Amino acid sequence: MSKRLRGLKIAGQVVLGLGLGLVIAELAFSWRDEGAFPHANFYVPDAALGVRLAPGATMGFKLRENPRTTIHVNSRGYRGGEWAAPGEDEVIVVGDSQVFGLGVEDDATFSAGLARHAGRAVINAGVPTYGPAEYMAVARELLVERKAKTVVVALNFVNDPFELGRPNSERHAVWDGWAVRSETAPASVAEFPGRRWLFSQSHAVYALRRWLHARGAAAAPDGAELGDPLDFGTPSEGGMKDLVHASKQAHEEVLGAHRAAARAMAGSQVRLAQVDAELATNREQVVRLVFEESDYRFPEWRQQIAKGQPGDIVQDESSEASRSIVLTAEMIRQATIQRDKLIGDIMKGPAKELVAAEKLLEAERVQLRERIAAGVPAIPRPASQFRGYLQEFKEMCEEHGAELVVVALPIDVQVDRGEWAKYGVSDGPDMHESLVLIDDLVADARALGLRAFDATGVLRSAQPGAFLDHDIHMTAKGHAALAEGLAYELSRAVPPPLKMPGTGLPEGRSFAPTPNEWDRSGSIYFEGGSDVNCHSNMTRDWLHIRCPRAWSRSSPEKIEVIRGGSPATMVMSSGDGVTLVTPVVVGEPLTARLFLKDAVWDFALRWTPDGIGAKKPWGRFTLSPDAARPVATPPSAAVAGLCKCYQELFPGRKVCEHEDPEVPVGMPTCREGCSDLWGDPRLAEVCASTFPDSCVGRLACAQNDPLFAPTCPEGQVHAFASNLCFAACDEAHPCSYGECVAWQGGSVCR
Repeated sequence: MSKRLRGLKIAGQVVLGLGLGLVIAELAFSWRDEGAFPHANFYVPDAALGVRLAPGATMGFKLRENPRTTIHVNSRGYRGGEWAAPGEDEVIVVGDSQVFGLGVEDDATFSAGLARHAGRAVINAGVPTYGPAEYMAVARELLVERKAKTVVVALNFVNDPFELGRPNSERHAVWDGWAVRSETAPASVAEFPGRRWLFSQSHAVYALRRWLHARGAAAAPDGAELGDPLDFGTPSEGGMKDLVHASKQAHEEVLGAHRAAARAMAGSQVRLAQVDAELATNREQVVRLVFEESDYRFPEWRQQIAKGQPGDIVQDESSEASRSIVLTAEMIRQATIQRDKLIGDIMKGPAKELVAAEKLLEAERVQLRERIAAGVPAIPRPASQFRGYLQEFKEMCEEHGAELVVVALPIDVQVDRGEWAKYGVSDGPDMHESLVLIDDLVADARALGLRAFDATGVLRSAQPGAFLDHDIHMTAKGHAALAEGLAYELSRAVPPPLKMPGTGLPEGRSFAPTPNEWDRSGSIYFEGGSDVNCHSNMTRDWLHIRCPRAWSRSSPEKIEVIRGGSPATMVMSSGDGVTLVTPVVVGEPLTARLFLKDAVWDFALRWTPDGIGAKKPWGRFTLSPDAARPVATPPSAAVAGLCKCYQELFPGRKVCEHEDPEVPVGMPTCREGCSDLWGDPRLAEVCASTFPDSCVGRLACAQNDPLFAPTCPEGQVHAFASNLCFAACDEAHPCSYGECVAWQGGSVCR
């Protein structure tokens, strides 16, 4: 055999051996990988969308220890089987890999589950790598073709916040069937026959490339570092921490603006009280000056003429011998003209400065009352970064006669903190703060009149097992929970947007006085008050009754309003005394019942004319022997906490009592107490949680101070000068309790 033939034979044997080895290696790696890859390998380039899925593609998918699944792509380039002809009640679902369903079978995606639960045709148009811009583009493309009734957009908070302003054509490129980040894609590749299959379908080549990539990552200084757990996203697009910080800052700015407006409103109330006092003093000075000048310039007998009637007889004391004068109409007219001229001269002369000051005070008073009536302005909640996007998406769907439904998909660690463990983090951070991003999205969607479904709750209820191991994608269990929740959301009738009431109070009403205002207000006497050791004050349109425990009298246990009052009425039983603080309306009666240890008394507030058209309050305490007495209950823990704060802020307030109340002999024992504590016990608990480290805030909150009002949940507002939260309502949003009553341009459940 010639040397040439021998060389060819050896070369053939080498090639055959290498080929056989490669086949064996391929079979071995394919067997190891169960014929599956952990990434999709069937992408084709697309100028507008960056990538599309190759029509008719099929692959096995397996990520780590998660179950192996099979992915089918139909002839349209979307997940699952072939689509039926367009129907009248069709639903199109757009999104990224979460909608696509990486890690689950075709029939286990939430789109497939939604079709079963809702009994409607559902198109799964989710594509891995797509972002918000692509969702809208796909929806527009399919709406033109299929005329669907509903479009569901699933916004995935793993990456959609970072991809909102950057199209996929700038983020991803196709490299041998794989979708890779544009910054890591090669500028060019060497083409040769079989390259596409070799680099996308060969398990051996994939294993080699993974090994080379791992070596490069290990050589990098930070290659194995997890980094800050809040740094989701990419360096080029930002991270979750950036978004959370920006959102928190926006909310803090709104809260700060609200507090500043509330402080300005409270200052207006204080100034109004000062203006009223200055006006009263000014008017007293004017009246006194007018009478003094009138007496000097206009004798009493002339005043009698001006006030008289024809035929009346008055005495003229100006002559040496007084004489009687019978009044005539002309005499009265002339005297009246002279009197009015005199008063006019006084107002233009000695009282000129007082009159000018009164006009200024009256003008200021009008402005202050208008400002207070308007209340703290409703400062808009900061818009989410998706607000403009949702508006555009909604308008596009409306052009095609379709309803847009928004689904907020949280990150696995937002749903359950325990998910950190699968990433090797033993004690991952609480992601509660980042949920504000989802709240903002849902609030914006609903403000635009869209259905909005926060998937956090249903995914949380599906734990453990709602997410894949070592991955953010949902399991079949997670998809099933989402499908059921979304089907229920779609089945509900969508009411029109609820009109929220405005802020502020109606004309003539005001917020509760502060403790300093009560201290400056004068006492008011009510008949029988001394019999029960009750003291009363009134300032503006508010009444304050306090009945402290006294060692020489029966102990007060409870006070309640029987007639009148409002949701802002505050009744407090501290164990050391009882208090009633309530707004009152001139002319409207108020009845309260005071329960002592051994007796029951009724208090009645009524109104009597003062002779010049106004009404003055009149009150009386009377014994009510036939009234039933309730069982005395000790103060709640939250009220006891308010009492501790009261003692801290107002030390030295004593409560005196005998050790044996049945034998009141000798000097009583005195201790610090809360006999004058006032506020709303219904607010005690929420105020304690809102201001856990501030007794000033806790007490002011419970006393309906608007500067310290707790934040109301979505759909609820403060009303009636109370720090309680009231659900907004209308015909389409009925009350689950109480009745729907008009309030500040809207309605609330009272």
